Amino acid sequence: MKSLEKILREEFNKRPAGIDMFDSLWTAAVLLPLVMKEDGPHILFEVRAKNLRRQPGEICFPGGKHECKDESYEITCVRETCEELGIEPEDIEVLGEQDSLVTYRGPVIHVFVGVIKHPEKINASPSEVDEIFTVPLKFFLETEPRVGLVDLLDEPQVGYPYELVPARYVGQRKLGTYKVYFYEYAGRVIWGLTARFIYGFLRRHKDNLFAVK
Repeated sequence: MKSLEKILREEFNKRPAGIDMFDSLWTAAVLLPLVMKEDGPHILFEVRAKNLRRQPGEICFPGGKHECKDESYEITCVRETCEELGIEPEDIEVLGEQDSLVTYRGPVIHVFVGVIKHPEKINASPSEVDEIFTVPLKFFLETEPRVGLVDLLDEPQVGYPYELVPARYVGQRKLGTYKVYFYEYAGRVIWGLTARFIYGFLRRHKDNLFAVK
């Protein structure tokens, strides 16, 4: 009979530690796509089709839900980008992966940065994308986003066993706040998670990006 220590050691060695996904968390992978133009690098954005069930008409990056366990997050990111923009995997050069974002609403989003090598080949899927546009990277380097604060509230539902935790405050309580970023460019508003991805990208690379010609 195996010892408890041996059993647990074998179980832990089967896979590296990850993120506890039991509370309805799900994962996604998106691409922060760069395109090179005569005036320098631009970031490419999609406008989601208005017939989509989730976030119709909003500005976003290409990507989608990670549903296949045998598929890496990078492959999901590239595949979804190809489906939405109508390009091939060889048209995308993935440069690296940003820090993942664990959102307050559940999804764990893996963010990759890459270059669309042949933007002239883009033929966006009309069922998913109404429009694509680009914004010079220089704009984001020179522009601080507007920031809005949203409260996070803790409000137990009916039946919560307060008697088991007598020190627990009864009713609603504020847990903290989170920041929502907004960039305004040429009459468009880039905000929410998409703006957060940009902000994280700049926070990590801004000093070096200023040297880009």
